[in-house]
Amino acid sequence: MARNNAFLQGNLGVVAAPCRVEEFGDKYQHTTILTFEGSSAVLPAIAGGAVLAVGLKVYDFPAGSVIVDSARLYGVAITQTEGNITADTPDVGLGTTIGSGAVAVLSGTAAFENILTGQTFTDCDGTAEDATVGTQLVIAPADSHSVYLNVADGWAAGGDAAAVVSGQIVLQWRYMGGA
Repeated sequence: MARNNAFLQGNLGVVAAPCRVEEFGDKYQHTTILTFEGSSAVLPAIAGGAVLAVGLKVYDFPAGSVIVDSARLYGVAITQTEGNITADTPDVGLGTTIGSGAVAVLSGTAAFENILTGQTFTDCDGTAEDATVGTQLVIAPADSHSVYLNVADGWAAGGDAAAVVSGQIVLQWRYMGGA
């Protein structure tokens, strides 16, 4: 975990296990770069032949009021490990609620994609995808401060027990005050 300077003054988020974090900015303005760490960034098991959303926690904003200004998926790829979902084209986004349930697209639950709207990926065979959105998400002190990479699809038969995620997520956000 790298922190660029002392100016961040404790207004830092907490990175989740499958990522490495770099944070830049000052007490109020932040750029957070999350890089998936090798084969440790594994999606939850995907049931074969099912319509299903799954999510992977990547970050928690600090307690208090936060405004997310923009988000980017940079070179993000999903790579199947069992050969079953190679040609699947899932809907992938960032949200403050973990993707779950029998949904083929993330738009059915706003908080599955309230940071970065679901993007249709080309496949689950390691093709890197890029997407950037300008956002104006206000996270109040009592709201969820977690960030999840969410994935939904009508998955191919056989599913995948351990599809791997690679690439980076970039978040630009502002810390607006304590809890």
